[in-house]
Amino acid sequence: MAGAVPQTTAPAGPTTPVAARRLVPERDVALLLGPCVLYLIAFSLFPLLYSLYISFTDLRAADSTGSFIGLGNYAELLSDEFFWNATFNTAVMVGAAVSIQVILGTALALFFNLHLRGSWFVRGALILPMLLTPIVVGVMWRALLNPDWGIVNWGMELVGVDPPNWLGSTEWAIRTLILVDVWQWTPFVFLIVFARLQVLPRDVFEAAQVDGAGRLGMLSRITLPLLMPAITFAAIFRAIDAFRSFDLVYGLSYGGPARATTTLSFLAFQNGFQFQNYGYAAATAYVMVIMLIVATTVLLRRIAVRRTDAP
Repeated sequence: MAGAVPQTTAPAGPTTPVAARRLVPERDVALLLGPCVLYLIAFSLFPLLYSLYISFTDLRAADSTGSFIGLGNYAELLSDEFFWNATFNTAVMVGAAVSIQVILGTALALFFNLHLRGSWFVRGALILPMLLTPIVVGVMWRALLNPDWGIVNWGMELVGVDPPNWLGSTEWAIRTLILVDVWQWTPFVFLIVFARLQVLPRDVFEAAQVDGAGRLGMLSRITLPLLMPAITFAAIFRAIDAFRSFDLVYGLSYGGPARATTTLSFLAFQNGFQFQNYGYAAATAYVMVIMLIVATTVLLRRIAVRRTDAP
């Protein structure tokens, strides 16, 4: 028809989420997600809820029925000297080990950022300890620190230094545990901070140099503030991991001597698998969960892990 305006078909817009969901039948969604949901229920949700129920019972190996006692296990924990000893050991280990790891890891990252010749080889060797399984690290260091034939004591005696009783003294055992944990996990902090160093904006440092800022001033006022999100993330991650550390204690000292290195995780293991007091062990584990949730929430509220420019 003359004078008629030709009609054009508008290009199809992007598919909306609702329309995208309609492309996949509901039965196919259930078929695809069903195995994953069943796996989570069977191996995550059910053990979590069942262990919570066990913590309210007096279940033992001798009496598999276990009667409901309410908060009895939790009340007993508060008056248990072994629990408070393990809490103190855990706090000392987490506080000392993580602090040393953050300081050493950040210092190593700043040093290797100087791009010295051959630093790539040293960086590769530096991360090897974190690739080992903690229980293997514990057994390995227990052999190295053996008072009779350990190579560490032999080397110290060779240079005229009297070695301490690393794992046989209540004074030195917790220090040895901290030193071994620092040896293994300082590379983790180093990797996180070093990766952040590689993406810092160069124009900020160039402007600071033009303004006459020295190296120390740039380090304290520019570099470290820009690194704080990475340092905080590494510290929180390591604190959580150190808090639940069990395999290193098991392989290195087995909680001794005289419970000097017994942590909360190892105490829960002993009550559950050695003394077969399952209700008490489950209560210990859930107290750890509560402590971890409270501490992590407080840290994340008070410390900014992510740097944002928006108000």
